[in-house]
Amino acid sequence: MNERTDAGAGAEPPRASAGAVLSYLLGGLAFWGLIGWGVDSALGFDTLFLPIGLLLGLVGGIYLIITQYVRS
Repeated sequence: MNERTDAGAGAEPPRASAGAVLSYLLGGLAFWGLIGWGVDSALGFDTLFLPIGLLLGLVGGIYLIITQYVRS
């Protein structure tokens, strides 16, 4: 009697490499920081949206790391 096994059952979760984690964090900071900087320059503010963009990028990078490596 052959039992079918799911391909995902018993598989190890993906291992986080330092390069992947660092790229998620730096990529989020760079992307959203540039968007914040662009909004600042377009609307004439000095530094209002840049820190908001950096914070959004950091939170987004941490969220991606958690969803990719911790919860899987």
